[in-house]
Amino acid sequence: MLYVKVLSLGNHTVNQPILFDAGSSGMTIECQSVLPAEICSDTGIKITHDLEIDGIRVSTQQAVMNYATYDEYGNIAYARVTFGSPKSPVSTDTTIPFLIRYKQVRRSTGEIVGGPLWPKGIFGISPVGGGGPDRMIKSPLALVSVGPGLDRGYYLSPIGAKWKICTNEAGNCPQVEALHIGVPQDVKKDFRVQRWKEASRRYNFPTIDACISWGFEPTCRPTLYDTGNSTIMVPADASAPYSSLNPGTKVLVKADGQEDWNFKTTYNPEVEVIPGLEHNIVGIRYFEKNSLLLDFETREIGLSLGH
Repeated sequence: MLYVKVLSLGNHTVNQPILFDAGSSGMTIECQSVLPAEICSDTGIKITHDLEIDGIRVSTQQAVMNYATYDEYGNIAYARVTFGSPKSPVSTDTTIPFLIRYKQVRRSTGEIVGGPLWPKGIFGISPVGGGGPDRMIKSPLALVSVGPGLDRGYYLSPIGAKWKICTNEAGNCPQVEALHIGVPQDVKKDFRVQRWKEASRRYNFPTIDACISWGFEPTCRPTLYDTGNSTIMVPADASAPYSSLNPGTKVLVKADGQEDWNFKTTYNPEVEVIPGLEHNIVGIRYFEKNSLLLDFETREIGLSLGH
């Protein structure tokens, strides 16, 4: 997976990597990364009125953020967010709303989940919609100033295909300069750019119509290009069984207005067939050699394939 480091919230130093997620909108962060441990519990954040702690305003307003298989419960908070590399930090212009979470719950079972391999929060960068009450929790990148001559938005450089086993807790994960904030016109020319679509008002991410196939009738759906997903997911009828592709399978992703992307699976599960899913999801494998661009001002999305 791909992470970005939250350096500080308000005046509070955080220095916590959280999941970098192009498929959701808005930021969440675990309670113990932000607040004194005695305030945090699985039953809630122990406050009876709004608090101001190191430039973070923690409200009593509770909210739930919904993700693919689980939900995050927490309180709405407000702070100026600083993130990225300590050598070149980026901050939001103003305080923004985000969720301080106190528990994560698996939706199918109601089980509280967590542990060292779970992200300590979500850094949702989608410019579509929002999460929480009245969709108020939006992409932090929407409130970051960009330089002159740049459109508000971002593009991602390829992250590379050399993976290693590591954990954020051990501090042994490699770093890559992949996130570029602000969209210059000269870079935009390197992408095939088009107006993004919204799969549904229920979802807070932009899509491109695309067909995914591996030697049979393609599955054509609105398609999310998602840094926050570890696999490629293809929908199936709700009554169909779950399945995944064996290593060595040749897969074709044919997106409208874009170059075809071909790859061969190398592990299982890398491509999953998910009963009841409503859209295709192209996950982290795409970002190894290819690039994504989002222009918030023109509401355009672009892909650029590495060759």
